[in-house]
Amino acid sequence: MTGRRTGQVLLTLGGMIAWAVQFTVVYGATSTLCGRGWADATLLGIGVVPFAILAATLVTLAAAAILLIVSLREERQQRNQPASATDSFLSQAGMLINGLSLIAILWNGVPAFILPACA
Repeated sequence: MTGRRTGQVLLTLGGMIAWAVQFTVVYGATSTLCGRGWADATLLGIGVVPFAILAATLVTLAAAAILLIVSLREERQQRNQPASATDSFLSQAGMLINGLSLIAILWNGVPAFILPACA
């Protein structure tokens, strides 16, 4: 793969990577903090478990949103210039995957604030 194609593939899959990171941090932090008995600790007036989940969710939402914006810009540029079928596919797949990743990240993050941390 050329350097350009590698960048396109990473842009296309970036939202899924961000979601995987968020998923890992949310469940890793929750199980570690609850298992060690630190669930009642607070950080900046918020429980450490909700704080870790909030931080992971906000960072990965921002990353997926930036990737979606870049995918949209790339698609717009391709409308003005002739593009190969592969470039067009990767651009459209990137928009879809990054958009759906935003939903998946929210889907993971929101219940953490509704349900008790270590139930």
